[in-house]
Amino acid sequence: MREPSSQIVEQWMELQLLFKAHPPNLVLEYLDFRGGRNAKLTPELLAGYLDMTFEQASYMREEHASVVQGLPDYPQKAFAGRGIAMIGGGRYSEFLATTLGMIRLIGSRLPVEVWMKDRSEEKAAWCDDLLTQGAVCRFISDYIADMSVFTHYYQLKLPVLLFSTFAEILYLDSDSMPVVNPDAVFDAPLYIATGAVLWPDFWRSSESPYTPFITGRDSVKATAVPGFQTVEAGQMLWNKEKHWKGLCLSAYYNYFGPDYFYTLFTQGTHGWGDKDTFPTALRALGANWTLVAHHPQAQKYNDGTGTGHGLEIVRGTGAAMMQADPAHGEEFRSLFLHSGAVKLSPRRMLCTECVEDASALSAQERLEGKRVVFKGSFVDEWSGIHPQMRDGKRVFATKVEDELNDMGKLDTEKDIWRVMERVACVGAFNEEEICNRTRTHLEKAFGEVTRWHGGSEGRCR
Repeated sequence: MREPSSQIVEQWMELQLLFKAHPPNLVLEYLDFRGGRNAKLTPELLAGYLDMTFEQASYMREEHASVVQGLPDYPQKAFAGRGIAMIGGGRYSEFLATTLGMIRLIGSRLPVEVWMKDRSEEKAAWCDDLLTQGAVCRFISDYIADMSVFTHYYQLKLPVLLFSTFAEILYLDSDSMPVVNPDAVFDAPLYIATGAVLWPDFWRSSESPYTPFITGRDSVKATAVPGFQTVEAGQMLWNKEKHWKGLCLSAYYNYFGPDYFYTLFTQGTHGWGDKDTFPTALRALGANWTLVAHHPQAQKYNDGTGTGHGLEIVRGTGAAMMQADPAHGEEFRSLFLHSGAVKLSPRRMLCTECVEDASALSAQERLEGKRVVFKGSFVDEWSGIHPQMRDGKRVFATKVEDELNDMGKLDTEKDIWRVMERVACVGAFNEEEICNRTRTHLEKAFGEVTRWHGGSEGRCR
């Protein structure tokens, strides 16, 4: 795979100068939404959250307009092809290893870029392991000299999207995995028509009434509750040529996200972070984009009443979130499983007492030689999946499933555990005891084991 273009390095430096010339004029302190995060949204509650005057909002409206005016054009020849971009580093690399394994197991041939903040976040020998799976490591710090602005993990998504070498990107969070081959999603009519596809979250927007005024969507402060859904940005389809300025405006929102825009867009309810910077930028520019029509579905925990091998989705909260394939019109067909509540990593699930890898520690912890130990769901009684790990049961509820993938009948959870056996037994994350426990769980819960071959490091007990 090609290296990120020097054009983008230069353009990022220009964007930084633009952003620094038009900073927010106050810090918006994060506070829980009045009435609680799940309170019914009313115009009065939304208007009363921020301590912001009309004069302050008017100043920011002018700054925002100046940024929009200065956004650069798409850099021709800087990008090429289609591919998947993901963010790993530290403990997120464990989740990403499972997701990448699923991407390959279900038949995807798309090239993959795995990004990390800097080289301190790389697990030893993992980048070499990734090359064998059609993936390559990238480090944001190789292309951005001053990393001090990135104080929060949420901010890292934007440099990944900007610097990725792909012209058309399927972005995936480390814990958002396809359950069927995603390659054809680039040919979905909705994507071809608009060039940007985003997936909805569970919640309605709680943005500040000043948001449409500041971002230029309206000439006055809003007086009604927003009528649109928030976005769940664990997976995104983005055509850079069609929506380059939208991406750059999202970068502005994330550059000043923790101290201003994240709170402006959510006001202390659900979803503080990068996720609503993307649709807000597209709306501000009047861009044509797609929000998948199907609402996300919750994946139910296994309570012992499953009837098959397919995943059972339910209304409400659950073990994970299922997102729909945009190519399937009125019918909800699962494309992604975003495992926010259950982190699909052999170590996180099966450790009794594991030492955190150095790549997952802070710079200060590494400097002090700190030894961080954690317990996995296998022994952690506070874990939501402790009974399933202890007893060798499925994590997710099941139903009779008619969907097919490239290998025949779908049994997503069994596929995930087959992948996790490879992660635990071969390559950079292999550990003998976790490998053995993973195989034992595969045998007890699913009646089979893959038996990958590889060395062991034996750091768990």
